[in-house]
This record gives sequence, C-alpha cells and structure tokens, in this order.
Amino acid sequence: MEMVTKEEQGKEQKELQQKVLAYRILESRIDSLLKQREFLANKLVEMQTTLESIDEIEKSKENILFPLGSAAYTFGRIVDKDKIIVEVGAGVALEKNFTEARGILNERKNDIENALTTLQRNIQEVSESLQSLEPQIQDMIEKQQSQQSQQQSQQNLNQDTG
Repeated sequence: MEMVTKEEQGKEQKELQQKVLAYRILESRIDSLLKQREFLANKLVEMQTTLESIDEIEKSKENILFPLGSAAYTFGRIVDKDKIIVEVGAGVALEKNFTEARGILNERKNDIENALTTLQRNIQEVSESLQSLEPQIQDMIEKQQSQQSQQQSQQNLNQDTG
C-alpha cells in the first residue's frame, strides 16, 4: 500500500483548488458569453425586422401600421417616402435615402453576424476547456478520497495493534 506524505497531499490539494477555481472562472466566462450571444441574436432579429420595415415602407401606397409599444399600434402615412433618419453612431442621426439607410443597416447586420460567429467560437473553446477540466478534477477528488480512506484504514489498523 502506497503512503502519500503530508507535503504531497498539500501539493495535490493546492492543485485541485487551482483546477476548481479555473473551472469556476470558465463557467462564469461561458455564462457571460451566452448572455452576449443572446443579446446579439436579439439585435440581429431587430435589424432584420428594421430592414423588412424599410422594404414595406418603400412598397406601401396607403397607411402604414406604426408600433407605439406595449403591443399597441396606429395607422399613419409617411410624409417623405424618400428619406429615413438613421443613427450613424455617437448619438448622431442623419437623413439618408432608402438605399443608403439599407446599406448602413446591412453593414451593421453583417457586423453582428460576424460578432456572433466569433462568440460561438469562443463559447466552443471555453466549453471544450470545461469538458477537459471536469474529468481531471473528478480524478483528483477520487484519488484524494482513496488516500484518505487508506490513511483511515492504516490508523484503525495501528490502533487495533497498539
């Protein structure tokens, strides 16, 4: 039966604590990445809806249904069907024609799609790290439990013979 010194046990315990800490950090990181992905996915849907709305405004001949919020809508007419106001950043909004506005929004949509792809890759990497750490931690815990059990058995044996 192999006996492990207190020093070796201390090192193993410290290594286990470091791996558990790393695991918790990775769990926190993946939670954050998943929240970011959900946010960007919602932004992508919003962007697509906006682009579809622009198409409908261009096609419309009569009244358009405008959302007021809280699932309430009203009918209205577009006064100037040639222009749309688009935020271009830093709280600045500019009047653009439909083609320019669509171009700006499509560029943003592409940026969101690229960010989602990068996020998904990061999520995959963190997930793989978690899957790799989990069995290592489990093995270390089982090893420590086995050592403790052996030590307890040895102590009991020593007390019985002493």
